[in-house]
Amino acid sequence: MTYFTFFFLDNEKDIVINLYKDLDRLYYVLKTPNHTSGNLIRNLAKTCKLPLSQDEDGKFIIKGEIPCYVGALGEEVYLFKLGDVEIATIYPDGRILQKAQVPAIAKTLMSQTKNYKLDMSKTLFTTYIPKQLKFRADLHTHMNGNLPADILIALGIYHQIRYPLYYVKKLDLQLTQEQWIKVNAQREKVARQFVTSQLKGKYLDRKINDNTFINFADLILHNLDNAEMNIVKIRGSLGIIRDGQAVFTNLEKVYLYRYVFCKGKESEEKIFLSNVSQIPDADVRTALLQMLKDKENPDYCNNTIFQDKLLWIARGYKKQGVEYAEISDTTLVKKYESIEMLRQVHEVMPRIYRETGVMIRFLAAMRRIPLTIIKDAVTPADYLEQNLEVLKATALDPYVAGCDFVGEEINDIITLKPVFKEIAKICQKDPTFVIRIHAGENDSLKDNIAHSIQCVRDSLSKGQQMPRIRLGHGLYTYSLKSKKGRAVLKELKENNVVLEFQITSNVRLNNLNSLDKHPLKEYLKQGIKCVQGTDGAALYGTSSIDEQLSLEKLLGLSQEELSLMKEAESYIIEKSRQAYSDKKEAFARLVKNKDFEDVLLDKMHAVKISGGAKSKAGKLDANTELKDIVQEITWDRFPVVLLGGSFNTENRATRVREEATRELDELMDFLNPEEVCFVIGHKLSGYEKYLIDHNTKGFRIYSVVPALLTEKEIDKLRKAGVFIRVSTEAEGMGIYKSFNYEIFERRPSAVVAFDGNSAAANLIQEAKNGKGQSAIWVWSHCKNLRQKAQSLQGYVYLFDEENGLVSLIKKLINDTIVASNN
Repeated sequence: MTYFTFFFLDNEKDIVINLYKDLDRLYYVLKTPNHTSGNLIRNLAKTCKLPLSQDEDGKFIIKGEIPCYVGALGEEVYLFKLGDVEIATIYPDGRILQKAQVPAIAKTLMSQTKNYKLDMSKTLFTTYIPKQLKFRADLHTHMNGNLPADILIALGIYHQIRYPLYYVKKLDLQLTQEQWIKVNAQREKVARQFVTSQLKGKYLDRKINDNTFINFADLILHNLDNAEMNIVKIRGSLGIIRDGQAVFTNLEKVYLYRYVFCKGKESEEKIFLSNVSQIPDADVRTALLQMLKDKENPDYCNNTIFQDKLLWIARGYKKQGVEYAEISDTTLVKKYESIEMLRQVHEVMPRIYRETGVMIRFLAAMRRIPLTIIKDAVTPADYLEQNLEVLKATALDPYVAGCDFVGEEINDIITLKPVFKEIAKICQKDPTFVIRIHAGENDSLKDNIAHSIQCVRDSLSKGQQMPRIRLGHGLYTYSLKSKKGRAVLKELKENNVVLEFQITSNVRLNNLNSLDKHPLKEYLKQGIKCVQGTDGAALYGTSSIDEQLSLEKLLGLSQEELSLMKEAESYIIEKSRQAYSDKKEAFARLVKNKDFEDVLLDKMHAVKISGGAKSKAGKLDANTELKDIVQEITWDRFPVVLLGGSFNTENRATRVREEATRELDELMDFLNPEEVCFVIGHKLSGYEKYLIDHNTKGFRIYSVVPALLTEKEIDKLRKAGVFIRVSTEAEGMGIYKSFNYEIFERRPSAVVAFDGNSAAANLIQEAKNGKGQSAIWVWSHCKNLRQKAQSLQGYVYLFDEENGLVSLIKKLINDTIVASNN
């Protein structure tokens, strides 16, 4: 057999179909090279009812022959099917007409379980949508999550960006000997700048490597022998994890990898862009060749990286049939960066619109909580006031459609109510200004949808009309049949609020584990306006088309329901286009012959919001107040993480059940305090309190606490006799990230979960994803966590009165011993 060609069954290039010819017969070999667990290909084979084989390296593959057919005109074609789904028509000259693929949701769910339960109709989608129902907008997306990895890689080569040595080493990229000599010589120079640094060890190495760079074009074009594998590794770093669901921590890390390209700086030493036609990846090569053609186009020849990013975002939307998008971006609330961004937008967007017909506008994004993943970044206490100062000016620009509150939903939006008073003043001057709030993305804060509307309504001046409000995600509130749920429906309807749904990001970020609980159909039935977004499609391996197909196929939307969404979207597009035209005229009158920058700077007036950030009021620094009992988790004992009190909805208390405490008693009786320690959250309630009160054997107990605590919480922790680990997160529902860093990524562990909401589900997912390997047990009577456990079948064990925790632990130990002996 001779190699013929290949194609991919998914957007992220994880499922590859290699084609081979033997005379006139065509054969296929399906592989999943980026997935190490084997779950994806096993579940795909099971769903399609196909046998698994192994290649020469012992990796699972699916292989078979593709039948040849002769058409009415005598032409030969090969029709490739999986199960009953026609995947592609393959022509003898190598052309491939692909008709179906695996959506990102199905791929994620197949990857993380040993018992995938969705059927073929929800696993392989035909990629066709009736024209009259096709959505034409992306109303919920984020600037640096839009572009596919291949386009970012091509942009990195074209603009010859600086690529940090830290990422070269982190991704284990292969350089030539000459490249290593050059980059190490540069590293020595950089290291000399840090001789007086207070940093030591790995922290100093990280700092030096972060500031040592290789020209990205050099890395790829002068290293073609390693280019294919290097591109695969870099591509993988630009999307969230593949072998299962991610959590918000993973998303933040991916953004850091993407910033290298999206906010890239060009290398001082440029190279001639030769060998472009030899780049092994066809998509990177094709995009780069087009960029070189654009260099000859007077419309784009002087484009910055940001302007090229906009151009390629618009081109991507055009291919997907999207004609209007609103992109959320935090740059628009930064003083000088926002002015430079808008200057570049005004310069290039008319040209982009002429080519693509796609209108791009922006939402100025403010973080609901400070970003903590960038270790050296210091967020000023008055950052929201600074954001509002800038927003008052940038809101005047016609390309700015409104504002957005972004970030992980781990605080009640009501704590930011003073901010809305200032935004309401902007809306009073500009009734077209959109207020978008990320709300209802997880189940920890079920009041956030109602509180979002309340924040806006209570901030209006007397007689002021309700502004245009959109809520991003809207997955979780109280049951729509309950009194609170009916009240939410009434508020949504009366205030003409639009809900935005992004099903792929919900699944891939661990916020949706059961598709049958999705509320979209009920909202549409109740007359609520609903639209679709992508949430930054490239991050999640999706697209506008895939999102619509996923909504239709996975949630069972009818044509009537899709028509309702299409109608709501069309209304927004029409109103937004009109708003742009009106604001464009007003902005032209404002600027006249003045300098663009001077006009906007003049409109930036200092803002003082009453009460500041209420969430921090009356809170003390945990590191300072508890420093005498802060202690690293001991390495001579095996950590058992106990969930059952600290990881609930803020206002929900854990109900301690007698049958569950018996399981905990047996566990404490079974374990040896000389070999095991417990790690809990900060509330010391529910089963955490039971553990502390019944710790007769003297187990070491560590409590992971947020960076800010009330005096009452500090006093409670001191009296409990626990040791303290302080998280970098200020909010209690964010401390699951510290469990990951302190335990799951570093060492073996166990998790015993009795109760919890999304924060507990995130912690369980982190434990499953972690490098240290963790055994996880979940109390089957906790409905929320049972759903999470079922989505991780084969990795998480359910226990209850009949299937006791200790007996399951003993069985796992025995099975492990038997497996190791064999």
